[in-house]
Amino acid sequence: MRENFEPNPEVEKPEVLYHASENKNIDEFEPRAESVRDKNEGPVVFATPDKALASCFIVPSTDSWTQKSIFTLPTKEKIHVLVISDKERFKEADKGGAIYSLPGDNFETDLEKGMKDKEWICREPVKPTDKTEYKTGMEAMIENGVKVFFVDKETFQKIRNSEDHGAEILKTLKPEE
Repeated sequence: MRENFEPNPEVEKPEVLYHASENKNIDEFEPRAESVRDKNEGPVVFATPDKALASCFIVPSTDSWTQKSIFTLPTKEKIHVLVISDKERFKEADKGGAIYSLPGDNFETDLEKGMKDKEWICREPVKPTDKTEYKTGMEAMIENGVKVFFVDKETFQKIRNSEDHGAEILKTLKPEE
């Protein structure tokens, strides 16, 4: 995942973290090593204190055709963005899902890995304390403030290769509503 995540040196452990899944019926999250950021880390449960960011993970995708970013405006407001290069593939994969609330007690973060303080891991099973279901992942993202852009493959590559993570290009495009 190519992101513009800057670590926050004053990180406090969140009371609640979020995990999104296309599966709406999870009673307990088991640590897994399917999606890894470090092969030596072993099985973990991933979560984030950022519900908008979590919503970007309801629809299964890879970094080869999607890009997730968070931009900070001069006003310090954060804008979440998901850029998708294959609209048909996304629509086929979008079966809806849920965003689960997880207790932050046993989670830890590593400011040197992945999404820094936006990505927390737990090495033990975790029971959700709540969940919000969505008919589509697109609904979840838009409801949580994510700007979703469908672009052609050429524009996607320009965004991926740009030094500003696509900020200037995205200013010229209209997000989905």
